[in-house]
Amino acid sequence: MKSIKKFSLLSFFFVIFMSCTSNFEDLNENPQTANEVSPSLLLPKMQDYGFNNNSWEYQVGPNLHTNLYAQYFANTATYFNSDRYGYNNTWVNDGYWKSYYTYLPKYLSIVREQVNTHPEYTYMLQVMRIISAMGAIRTTDVFGDIPYTEGGIGINQPKYDTQKDIYYDVFNELTEAVNTLKSDMSGQKTYGDEDLFFKGDYSKWIKLANSLRLRYALRLSFVDADKAKAEGEAALAEELMNSNADNAAVRNSTLDEGHCLFIISYWNEFRISKTMENIMKKTSTVNDPRLPIWFGQTIGWVNGNSDVQFQGTPNGLSTSDLGLDEYKAVNNSCVWGLYAYPKWNKNGKGSKAGTPSGIVEKRMMLMNYAEVCFLKAEAAIRGWAGAGDAKDNYEIGIQASFDEARADVADKSVIDASNDDVYVSTGFAQWDLAADFETKLKKIITQKWIAIYPNGDEAWAEFRRTGYPDLMPVAQSEEPTINPANGEFIKKLRYVDDERRENETNALSSSNNQGQGDGLNVRVWWDTKRYK
Repeated sequence: MKSIKKFSLLSFFFVIFMSCTSNFEDLNENPQTANEVSPSLLLPKMQDYGFNNNSWEYQVGPNLHTNLYAQYFANTATYFNSDRYGYNNTWVNDGYWKSYYTYLPKYLSIVREQVNTHPEYTYMLQVMRIISAMGAIRTTDVFGDIPYTEGGIGINQPKYDTQKDIYYDVFNELTEAVNTLKSDMSGQKTYGDEDLFFKGDYSKWIKLANSLRLRYALRLSFVDADKAKAEGEAALAEELMNSNADNAAVRNSTLDEGHCLFIISYWNEFRISKTMENIMKKTSTVNDPRLPIWFGQTIGWVNGNSDVQFQGTPNGLSTSDLGLDEYKAVNNSCVWGLYAYPKWNKNGKGSKAGTPSGIVEKRMMLMNYAEVCFLKAEAAIRGWAGAGDAKDNYEIGIQASFDEARADVADKSVIDASNDDVYVSTGFAQWDLAADFETKLKKIITQKWIAIYPNGDEAWAEFRRTGYPDLMPVAQSEEPTINPANGEFIKKLRYVDDERRENETNALSSSNNQGQGDGLNVRVWWDTKRYK
């Protein structure tokens, strides 16, 4: 891993210095030594860069990959090809590979060592274990088998671990972290504002770790049912997120801004997808109440020369098609809805200069209470102990998502909740007690897909696990092994060029990914072919 091997003492010191100059007195001459670096100096980088909370890393990571693959958005720029499954190594490297390996395992290993001489950092270490576990799962879900036990800690040509082994170890990490945070240890230090998630509130970290354990357990439900049930029921016996106040979200610490989606959206290079439009309009007998909150009106509607108020763009359009008037960005809905422009985004596009100050406070959501409700609903239809009633969890999840979306709207006078009950009680959104397992699962995953928007990493993983919601094959594929005319979709990202060159024996081993090797049409371990 080229970026890891070049992570010198000087660069390490520079990163810490630039992010925390006010804490310079906490540093010694050798910041690489474990007992000389406070966890408070390391955690913000793990949270900030580990989850693409900067504009470049966010754009080349989720925005140009998983948000397109999950079909939240569609590309409208002629100079981007990732919506057509084109592969750009720089984007993948900066957006997914480096975000994990540059910071998370390295910083975690430093604090693991220094706890031996600084036991007061023990609780702080558990937070880092949870963060690193999240990053490890995100990375293996995108790439499949990856370096895990030896990755990111300075080992040349690290071995690749199977995705199964990674998941199993992450369950252990989360369990041990929770048990430690629940123990009664005296003299423990805590994070303050350095914790970009919860400001050092360990009770919220416990809820997040348990909720993640349930998320990851269900990921294995079709491939490793016994392990999935055991881990899921263990998580359900613990305290999970129980309101929107427990939502796990992060803001950019360097620029002091919120979700990068709203920073890059005014660049005018993507719009909501046709899939998003269809699901928001057709899942119930009324439009989804979140539609005007999240998305802007078309310019044609604003100018009075179109009867289409909200419109999406098909995924994977060719360069020539993107040049047609009907697919140009200005004729489709952007991501600036009522929470960004209470006066209905009248220019149809959005401008950072004209943004209400509140929008920069909107943070990047990594896990929310609504998702936990849908996880419990799925666990219930699987018969897992402690899951509760599927219908109740399902409907509470929808309402939690409504509430979360509306909380971001500064001008409460523009909120219309009159169709909430109609939405939940009609059409495909309505829960059907007599429905079979697959129908109930499709309802749950469709609503979860909506509620976790715009978390494309998780949404794409869930589509590959379940085959839901109903996505549309891309119009064109630049990957020759994927044929959208046959209803086929991209399945993972391939390993980055540096890894294939400098760790060739391991990265290019035919034994990777259940003997499939590497490639965009290779399924990860938990992908059991429930879609093409």
